[in-house]
Amino acid sequence: MVKSYQKKNIRPLMDRIDIHVEVPASPFDKLSSQRTGRSSAAVRDRVEAARAVQRDRFKDTPPNQRRYGAR
Repeated sequence: MVKSYQKKNIRPLMDRIDIHVEVPASPFDKLSSQRTGRSSAAVRDRVEAARAVQRDRFKDTPPNQRRYGAR
């Protein structure tokens, strides 16, 4: 009964998916012990720098509320 239910309900979804890949589970220790990415502080610095660039780029552009009136 469960198999027939899955076939009926999953078929429309599976028709939209082209690739099916089975991936074996990775041990938690392997995933959590080796951190090779950027630190939170480094990411925060990059985000703040990007925001400063955007503020400078749009400093003469009024916000939408002023341009179109508050609603």
